Amino acid sequence: MSSIRMDGILSPLVISLIAFSAGYQLHSYFASPSRSNPSLLTPTDSSSSKKGDRDNGKAKSALSGSGSGSGSEGGTDTESDIEDTQAALSSDLTSTKFSSSEEMKLVLVVNDELKMTKGKIAAQAGHATLACALTLKEANPRLFRAWQNQGQPKIALRCANTEELEILAAQARSLNLCARTIRDAGRTQVAPGSKTIVGIGPGPARLINTVTGKLKLL
Repeated sequence: MSSIRMDGILSPLVISLIAFSAGYQLHSYFASPSRSNPSLLTPTDSSSSKKGDRDNGKAKSALSGSGSGSGSEGGTDTESDIEDTQAALSSDLTSTKFSSSEEMKLVLVVNDELKMTKGKIAAQAGHATLACALTLKEANPRLFRAWQNQGQPKIALRCANTEELEILAAQARSLNLCARTIRDAGRTQVAPGSKTIVGIGPGPARLINTVTGKLKLL
């Protein structure tokens, strides 16, 4: 009698489990995205895909090359860059005396009369930082490493106009500090050849402060 009772209990249970399992599988099948959207089952046209990839590649190339295009915030006057490099190297950058333990910094002085946007200023500051760093690394590697080892400190200041910018650059060079003046290509916001920013240093903070100590923070 006990075996009959067990059979009577197990059979409905087994059937219920099988029915539940089958129902779950059917639900998953019909609810899948490929069933609800037949277009997902259509094989991809490889030629169309490749064409799309080529078009995307051309678009990316155009965007990557637009740094020197009309929409660029960061274009510089190449001829003026060469002249400024020569002017910077006219200073005896190797003669700067310093202790590796003293404070180093690079100061970026923005020409406030141009009223540049934040994005424009950021691009010009990038140019000045790179120009100063590369110039000093070539002329005085030891001083460059001292600044680099301190985390490459930078401070952004502002001056009233182009005339003051030129005076600051001249003062810095008279002290044999690296000074790089950035002239914009004039593709956006400012006129071609505008002196947007001067980078002074990297160098000993005590020395740079004699040139920029009275300027206000940007």
